[in-house]
Amino acid sequence: MNEVGESMGYIVIAITVLLLLGFAVRKMRRTSFFKRPTELEGYYLLVSKIEETGNYYGIFQQGDKEHKLEMSANLYVQLQPPVRGYLKAAEETVRSFEL
Repeated sequence: MNEVGESMGYIVIAITVLLLLGFAVRKMRRTSFFKRPTELEGYYLLVSKIEETGNYYGIFQQGDKEHKLEMSANLYVQLQPPVRGYLKAAEETVRSFEL
């Protein structure tokens, strides 16, 4: 009976360690270290524009999610918020925005 209880203890400890390792790996995948470059594509609303130290940014909204993306000066001048269009963006930079 003592051997059975001892082996059950080892099994419980092994399962606990495996679960902790699984949760740790899952948590690490959610951190920015493991994130892939963000790519956005779809219909977004340009809600505002920001100019900071020679860089141009737009705040794009889809549902309750907002993204601050860098845009070219040409696109910054052309667009007047609020405007809806088809956005293609990668690595936090607007690739195209078609009305």
